[in-house]
Amino acid sequence: MSTAAFSLPGNAPRRISLKQRGQAPATATSAAADEALRHLVDARRLRNRSGDDKPSKPSPVGEALGAVTAPLQEAMQRLGIGRFAFAAIVLGIAGMALGVAVFTLSGGPPCPVHPAAGIARTGKTPLVGAQIRLHPRGMTLPEDAVPTATVQADGTFTLTTFTKGDGAPAGDYVATVQWFRVAKDGSVGGNSLPKRYASPTTSPLTVTIREGANTLPPFTFHR
Repeated sequence: MSTAAFSLPGNAPRRISLKQRGQAPATATSAAADEALRHLVDARRLRNRSGDDKPSKPSPVGEALGAVTAPLQEAMQRLGIGRFAFAAIVLGIAGMALGVAVFTLSGGPPCPVHPAAGIARTGKTPLVGAQIRLHPRGMTLPEDAVPTATVQADGTFTLTTFTKGDGAPAGDYVATVQWFRVAKDGSVGGNSLPKRYASPTTSPLTVTIREGANTLPPFTFHR
């Protein structure tokens, strides 16, 4: 690649590289540097045409994003939507795609969970629809690791932390239970259980989750 020459007052003509452009007066080096840059671009184009520089293989996320955005861009052009609106939509799609990629690369949930099931009733009556939540004791869990359950029609429940029915991380917990009254018209009333069961500081219910499958002792309430 040829490099353009330039002269400074009192000096013989010499060559300048792109790296030197910022080390000399802009008025003297601008034309030479611009010419060198044009030669550099032309040389790279020629190499690409001749196959010397192999194009990099697109990533799976990039391929997926391109497959989605290409027809979207064409449709938006037909509708007369501007390029800035298109750019905003592409950024949103990229964020979702990267989020999926990060979750996939993470290998699943942030901590191991173990299946756990139990039964909740008051006397012989199942606590249908009661909400159960486990609060860790003496340990710290990720913010999104919240074991919960909803009591089914037969009084049974299965704990869920990350995906439905996956269980809970191993450890000791205090369980809180709330059972809201539901009227015939579908409206929800107050909690039918004593208040002490609604707070982790007053609930007498304790749960231990061990590695492997867990069958919890029955939750029996007296109103």
